[in-house]
Amino acid sequence: MSVASNRYAKALMETLYPAKAEAGLQQLRSFAALLKERPDGRRLLQNPALVGDRRKRLMTEVSKALSLDRNVSNFINILTDRNRLPLLDEIIVEYERLLDQRLGIVRARVTAARTLDAAQREALAASLAEVTGKQVRMEVDVDPSLIGGVIAQVGSTIYDGSVRQQLQAFKSRLVGE
Repeated sequence: MSVASNRYAKALMETLYPAKAEAGLQQLRSFAALLKERPDGRRLLQNPALVGDRRKRLMTEVSKALSLDRNVSNFINILTDRNRLPLLDEIIVEYERLLDQRLGIVRARVTAARTLDAAQREALAASLAEVTGKQVRMEVDVDPSLIGGVIAQVGSTIYDGSVRQQLQAFKSRLVGE
């Protein structure tokens, strides 16, 4: 994460928080998605030969089409004017991290032996929330090699409740004795 993207994310957070912070994140994501869908538009906005008025007219049209908040639109104009649009994805990641931090949310990467249904996801999220003391947003992957159970990583802490780990621990105790 670059220092510049961190500063831009903090500045936008200070402008939008608390009333429009989550809506601002969604608007940034939709703008970034548009740029990915339309690489020619991205090249046009990043073209230093494009004079300010044409660029601003284009951004005004994009802002109207996406129904961007005035502050978000101004922020994107600043990025465009300062040739910082290539940092947009990094800024979004940092902004999301800052928003989660302010809202007391932690992200968990969960790997399960099989697909978890909604009730299992809710129960796991509740257990992790109890352990961390914060609301948890989970990304769940499936890895059948775990045999059973789950591995959850919250920040730098890993909670390994997989059958594979339990069998390895059992094996090392047998061999060690």
